[in-house]
Amino acid sequence: MTPQRSFPKNFSIAAILIVGFWYVMVCVCHYLGQRPLWLDENMVFESVKTFAPGEFFTRKLAYDQIFPKLYLFFIQRIAEPFSLHILSVRFMSFFAMMTAFAIWMKIAVDEFKDRTAVLTYVLSWAGSSLLVYYSAELKPYSMDVLASALFMLFITNAERLEKERRPLYILGMGLLPLLGLVSYPAFLFFVFLFYRLIMTQKKDGFWLTCFLSFGMSALIALGFVYMFDIRVARANTSTQGFSEHIVSYASVGDFFKTWWEGTMDLFCRFFADRPRIFKRLAIPFGLLAFFYMLFGFKNFFKDGFRFQSFRTVALVLYAQLFVLGSLQKYPFCVPRTVLFFSPIILLLIVEAIFSLRKVNKVLALFFHGSYIIFLLVVAFGIARAAWAGHLGFSPVIL
Repeated sequence: MTPQRSFPKNFSIAAILIVGFWYVMVCVCHYLGQRPLWLDENMVFESVKTFAPGEFFTRKLAYDQIFPKLYLFFIQRIAEPFSLHILSVRFMSFFAMMTAFAIWMKIAVDEFKDRTAVLTYVLSWAGSSLLVYYSAELKPYSMDVLASALFMLFITNAERLEKERRPLYILGMGLLPLLGLVSYPAFLFFVFLFYRLIMTQKKDGFWLTCFLSFGMSALIALGFVYMFDIRVARANTSTQGFSEHIVSYASVGDFFKTWWEGTMDLFCRFFADRPRIFKRLAIPFGLLAFFYMLFGFKNFFKDGFRFQSFRTVALVLYAQLFVLGSLQKYPFCVPRTVLFFSPIILLLIVEAIFSLRKVNKVLALFFHGSYIIFLLVVAFGIARAAWAGHLGFSPVIL
C-alpha cells in the first residue's frame, strides 16, 4: 500500500478532479473533431454500411477485419437512426472509454491511500496517447479497456460482495463472462473467476449457484464467439499482420531479444510513439512497472492464495499474453491489441514509484518528479494535436 496522503485533502481532491476533467475534455475534443475515417476504420465501416443485421453472424467481415461480431452489430443498430453519421459510428468507442475511465479511477481511489498517487494515476491517463485516441476510433479497443475495468472492479471487491452482497456476487459471476461477446481480451479474465470458485472452501448451494452462473455464461460466450466469429472467418487469424510482434524461438538470442523488446513495447508504447525519444524516456518507468509486477506477486501468498488486486492479476495476464503470443494466437505486444492491460501497467508504475520511498526518499522523489514532467509534456502534446483535429494513433507530440 502507498503511504498516507501528503497533500491537503481539499487541494488533492481538486487537483484530481481538474486533471480528470482535462482528460475527458481532450477525449471530447478528439471525438467531436470528427476526424475522417482512416484505412482500418473504413474497412470496418464497410461492414456496418453494407451488411443486413443478420449477415454479421453468417458472413466474414469485409476485408477480413477482426472485430467482435455482436459489438459491431450493436454499433450498426445505434448508428443507423443517425444515417451512419461519423459521431454515431464512433459513439460506442467514446462511451466505452469514458465509462472505463470512471471505473479505473474508482479502482485507483480504492487501491491508493495517498491521494497524490491517485492524482499521478489520473495524469497518467492524460499522458497516454492511445487511451485518448481510441476513445474515438471505430475499433474495439476501448471496449477492451472497459471489459478489463469491470473484471478488475469485481475482482477487487469479490471478498466483500461474497460476504455482504451475495446477489451482486452471483450477478457478477453470471454476467461478466458475457463480456467475451464484445471483447476478446475478456476471455483472459475468466481464469480469475474460475480459480476463485475452485478455491472456495465451502461448496454449498450458494457456491453451486455461482458456479452454474459462471459456467453457463462462459459456455455461451465461448460458443457464440466460436460459431459466429471464429468458424465463419476461419481463414482469418488473430495474429494476421502482427508477425513481427511474436516471440521468436529461432535461437536463444532471438528469443530473449524478441521477448524483451516485446515486453518493453507492452509497458512503454501506450504513452507516445513519436518522436521516438518518448518511447526511450518511458523505458525507466516501464522497467519499474515490470519489476514491481514480479515483486508484487508476493501479495498472492499474503492474500491467502487469492487474486484480489492488480498486484497479483498483472503477472497472470502478462503470462497469458506471452503464451498466446508464442503460440501465435494473439499478438503479444501490439499496443492497441493489449490496450486493456495499460491501465494496470499505469497502476504498477504509480505503486512502484511510491514504494521507492521505503528504499530511498530522494530516489522516489526523482522518479516521481521525472514521471510528472514526462506526463505533462506528453499530455500537452496530445491535447494540442486533439485541438488541431489531427490526433492519430501515433501522434507527433512535439
